[in-house]
Amino acid sequence: MRRKISPFTNTAFRYVLGLYETMRAINKEIIFFTEHFNRLWNALNRFKLPLVDPREINFTIKEKMEKKNLDDARIRVTYSLQGPDLKALLNYEVLPFEPLFQKQAKITFSKFILKHNDELRRFKTTSNFIYFLEFINARYRGIDEVIFFDDAGHILEGSRTNIFFIFYGEKLGKFYIKTPSLDCGILPGIAREKVIKLCKELRIRIFEEPLYQTIFNEADEVFLTNSVHGIIPVRSAPGSRKLPSEKTEIIKQEFQKRYLLFY
Repeated sequence: MRRKISPFTNTAFRYVLGLYETMRAINKEIIFFTEHFNRLWNALNRFKLPLVDPREINFTIKEKMEKKNLDDARIRVTYSLQGPDLKALLNYEVLPFEPLFQKQAKITFSKFILKHNDELRRFKTTSNFIYFLEFINARYRGIDEVIFFDDAGHILEGSRTNIFFIFYGEKLGKFYIKTPSLDCGILPGIAREKVIKLCKELRIRIFEEPLYQTIFNEADEVFLTNSVHGIIPVRSAPGSRKLPSEKTEIIKQEFQKRYLLFY
């Protein structure tokens, strides 16, 4: 399956028909490998595409890390079809890890309104033109991430992150968290799932529900998640004050203890 991409017959290149997973390796350990492969496997089954072997993917990633002498790496595995027989093709990008976000991120809102509950957003497909375009436009303006909304007014996700909102409770030390519901049509992020699980273990109330733009003025803290960086505190959003990160740091420290993921 180790073939080069042909621009003439590769489905991701010609038709944007492809899937991918991005991962992090720390101390040569691929973080959340099983979860990432399971998400890829679910997508292959959903779209009835040829299956691939997780052992081959795991071996190839580690082989490339060894050749490059990498302990801490950013990994992308891209799945596509190629050739007249449309055989599965895997391409690997294994690079030294470099933080993509500031320690406290600045976010903005996309001018593009997306369809509510679009099924394709539930999968990590190579068909992400708008996400990438908005991301690079934000970066030109010194902004870390761009948040998308759907045509029902719901907050969806970032171009490469999920988003969470923290609310301080009335009782000292108590707080609760909200995050957009999967029913709005968002990617079931691996780090997102881990944060939800962690909150339940720590007995922090967390709610998955439709959320609207006004929450940026109501929430006390905001943070982002993805599988390469873990938890990313947000320091500013359009129309909001400078955001603190006191409670976010509590979640972040517990997350790092359990999953070793940091930046």
